[in-house]
Amino acid sequence: MNNYKISITLLNNDGSVDPVVRALNVIRRGKVNVKSMLTYFNQNHVNVEVYVEGIEDEVNWVCNKLNKLYDVVNVSYSTSISIPKVQSLQVGERNG
Repeated sequence: MNNYKISITLLNNDGSVDPVVRALNVIRRGKVNVKSMLTYFNQNHVNVEVYVEGIEDEVNWVCNKLNKLYDVVNVSYSTSISIPKVQSLQVGERNG
């Protein structure tokens, strides 16, 4: 089993998290273990980096299924050397 980074760019014209949830449902169905996820929202797009562990055939399957979603602009994957540690914030906290 290897570590991979799946990079997804989603359209987000209405400002909701629905495109991200649809993408996560596809990833959940794949036979990969999600280790970390980073999500960046801007005006019209959402960039998602999902760090997974699994075999390359399954990662490729997930990317092919993601590519069929109507709000996906771009999907790619690469071998990841390390999985970043993500800091979570509690409600009302500020980063910095």
